[in-house]
Amino acid sequence: MKRTATLFLLLLVGFFAKATVFNVTVTNFQFSPANIPNVLIGDVIRFNFGGANFHNATTTPLGMAPAGAAAIHSGTPGQVTTSYSYTVTVAGSYRYYCEVHSGDGITGMVGTFTASGVVPVQLKNFDVSISGKTVTALWQTASEQDLSYFSLQKSNDGKNYKEAGRVNAAGNSNNLQSYSLKDEQLDMNARYVYYLLKSVNRDGSYSLSPVKLIRNDGAVKKLITQMGANPVSKAIGHLMFQFNADRNSSMRALVIDGNGKTLMKLDLSANKGINNGHIHMAELPTGIYTILFSLDGLKETRKVMLVD
Repeated sequence: MKRTATLFLLLLVGFFAKATVFNVTVTNFQFSPANIPNVLIGDVIRFNFGGANFHNATTTPLGMAPAGAAAIHSGTPGQVTTSYSYTVTVAGSYRYYCEVHSGDGITGMVGTFTASGVVPVQLKNFDVSISGKTVTALWQTASEQDLSYFSLQKSNDGKNYKEAGRVNAAGNSNNLQSYSLKDEQLDMNARYVYYLLKSVNRDGSYSLSPVKLIRNDGAVKKLITQMGANPVSKAIGHLMFQFNADRNSSMRALVIDGNGKTLMKLDLSANKGINNGHIHMAELPTGIYTILFSLDGLKETRKVMLVD
C-alpha cells in the first residue's frame, strides 16, 4: 500500500512539474490577457500586479469557479502583493474579477479561462484576416482525438464571446487537417473584433486557441465605445468606460466643471484594441461635468452627473 501511495505521489509530482505558468498582467484597469487559452489541470495562473495594488483578482462572491475548485482570491484591494499564483486543480470554466472595478463580476475588469484534463486537439496554426465585410479564419490540426467540432467565437470587447460559426472536425486523426470558416456578420459599430477557436470534444470538454485581433476599417471610427452607470454615485466614486486605441499609446481625459474649469487631467495607458478606462470622481462636488477624451487626433465629450 505504501509503495502504491509513493508511486502515485511521484506521478503527481511529475505531472505538476510539467505545468505551464500563465502570466496575467494587472494594469490599465484590465487583466491582460483577459482570456487564457489551453489551460490544463496542474497549470498555474500568475497575476502580476506590480504597482497596481488598488486591484485584486477574485472569484468570490460574484465570479465563477467549478464545483470543488478553490476560490481565486489575491487579497483585499490595496493590500495585495506584487504577484499572486493560483494552481488549477479542477477542470471547468473560471471567471474572476476585480472587486473595485467590476460591479457585477461580469462587466468591467474581468478575466476568464477554461481548464481541461486533456487537450483533444493539437492545433498547428490559427489565423484570421479581413477583406471588406468578411473575416476568414484558417487553421490546421496536427492531430485530433475524439474531437467533435470547431466553433469560431468572436467578441467586440475581448471578454464576452459568441459563436460566429462551426465546422465538424475529422474526429480522430494523426494527419494534417485544414479548416476554414467565414464570418460575414460584422458589427459596423465595432472597430476591433476578437476571435478565438473553440475545439469541442465528443464528451463536451473543450480547449481554446490564442486570441486573434482584427481591425475593421469599415466600422464607424469612434473613441469611446461604452460608458458605465450615469449618474455616478459618490458612494461608488468611479466612472468606468471602454475605448478604442489603434496603437499602444495613452488617452488624455479632462474633467471640466460647469464653469469651464478643468478639475482633473488624466493620461490613461492604452493597448491596441479595446481598453478599460477609469476615473475616480468621489472627491469632486456633486454636479454635472463634461469629460473630454482625446487620443491620436480623435476627440469626444460625455456629460456625467455626480450625485450623493
